[in-house]
Amino acid sequence: SYELCCLVETFPTNHEDLDDYIKTLKYAYLYAKTVTLGKTHWPETNRVLLRNRRIGTSVSGIAQFVQNKGINVFREWLESGYDAIQEYDKMYSDWLAVPRSIKTTSVKPSGTVSLLAGATPGLHYPESRFYIRRIRLSVNSDLIQPLKKAGYKIEPAFGSEDSTMVVDVPVDAGEGIRTAAELSIWEQFSLAAFLQRHWADNQVSCTVTFDPETEGKQIATALNYFQYQLKGISFLPKMESGAYRQMPYEEITEKKYNEMVKKLSFLSFRQVKGN
Repeated sequence: SYELCCLVETFPTNHEDLDDYIKTLKYAYLYAKTVTLGKTHWPETNRVLLRNRRIGTSVSGIAQFVQNKGINVFREWLESGYDAIQEYDKMYSDWLAVPRSIKTTSVKPSGTVSLLAGATPGLHYPESRFYIRRIRLSVNSDLIQPLKKAGYKIEPAFGSEDSTMVVDVPVDAGEGIRTAAELSIWEQFSLAAFLQRHWADNQVSCTVTFDPETEGKQIATALNYFQYQLKGISFLPKMESGAYRQMPYEEITEKKYNEMVKKLSFLSFRQVKGN
């Protein structure tokens, strides 16, 4: 209660080797730890923050890493990375004269941040090789006009038409990466439990997609089996037309992808000046 979310994201799949990744973890850890040195406007939150120093160094692009290097190499990187973060926390907490963080690692849902790194979000696999990634922006965002000029489809968010706009971004995940449709609920549960065991001391964020007809009745059994291996988990049914309007991810054909890309021109945020 009253605690803040202090997360920082890393992308092991974008590193050549473990030593290179450990260097990134050092700077990611230092950034998150430094944020805990600040104060908020709420005394209740400050008391919890000063005591716990909770941070969450996250990993994304997991589907790509496992595909390219294998699950065993991934386990080695996770365990070595976790141990390195604990050493950093011991050293820098003493140096800063603050308590060690009660939790240090996580797997966040990701989304926009992973897109910037060309990585799949968190532990989730892409909806399909070709899909639409929808991003929500404030109606007052300075990014809207450059996106419109570049040809991206932008429309009001369903249910929040007065405050939010939705941008459709066509994505090609590339050859070789398995899609969410190829994973059973059991494999998704297992991957979440794997990350909870070998990396995350905070909760692993995982939304299990399932076929209501063929897998719906298996959910209770899966929850019972994995109840002592996970802190929490979410579910989303696979539906032909989507579970709801303007979903974050929507599968499309290669033809549809090419049609959307042809409408796009050079995107520049050069004139955007944010705070």
